[in-house]
Amino acid sequence: MRQLLTILLLLCSSYFSFAQDKQEVLTSIKDQMEIIDGYIEFDTFYLDPEEFLDKMADHGAELEGYYEHDRLKKIKRKVSTRSANITTEFYFWNDQLIYVNYKQRPYLTATDENGRKVLDYSRSFTKYESKHFFSNGDEIDKETVGSPLTEVTTETDFIGYANKMKGLLDNKFYNKGTYDALQGKWVFVQNTEDYIIFEGTIRFNFYNGKFANRLKTRIEEGVLVCFFPMDDRMYRYKIENIDENVLTLVDLFSNEEFMYAKVD
Repeated sequence: MRQLLTILLLLCSSYFSFAQDKQEVLTSIKDQMEIIDGYIEFDTFYLDPEEFLDKMADHGAELEGYYEHDRLKKIKRKVSTRSANITTEFYFWNDQLIYVNYKQRPYLTATDENGRKVLDYSRSFTKYESKHFFSNGDEIDKETVGSPLTEVTTETDFIGYANKMKGLLDNKFYNKGTYDALQGKWVFVQNTEDYIIFEGTIRFNFYNGKFANRLKTRIEEGVLVCFFPMDDRMYRYKIENIDENVLTLVDLFSNEEFMYAKVD
């Protein structure tokens, strides 16, 4: 009997110690969120829908990253589906995800000029909200309010998605000088019917004056990596030279050099 009581006391002690530790972590996370929300001089970076979506949203999408002292602190994302706005906020501390606020906001209805009920895409309300707290890559607490929409897939893999979006934003932020220089139209000097256009981090290829394809890009230590969103094809080019007039890329697979002239 004494041995059983000892075991029960140890289990209770461990449980209360775990609960206390968890509460301390949650308090720390909320303090960190308050600090982040108190920043007033963020560097704000945007991703266009084509930069972070593989499939376009029915009524548009937005994604903003907020940097303080050259480190990502917060991401705000809105994706407008056929029936609702899906909004998500991600908070980071020391480059680690600490909190996610996820909302499903169906559109309100309005009456059109013919007296019919239609969706008003400019107005919505929160039907479902979930709050997620993370520590060292693990979810430690979750709060939900309301019921999720049946016509919308409720997100669950917040850590994987947050890290992916952080990677896209960090790539654009830390290489902003190179991306700024790349923007616009570049004509292949050996055949002026072939050209490329950079918009944000997207590269559009044109051959014989006709659109061929688009590729997402990232920059890795002076190497321009171009890849298709939905498959494994990837091309790597050393940025040999870039200025306001000339762009020179060297294909790292074939060692072939490509020279482009900037077109205003």
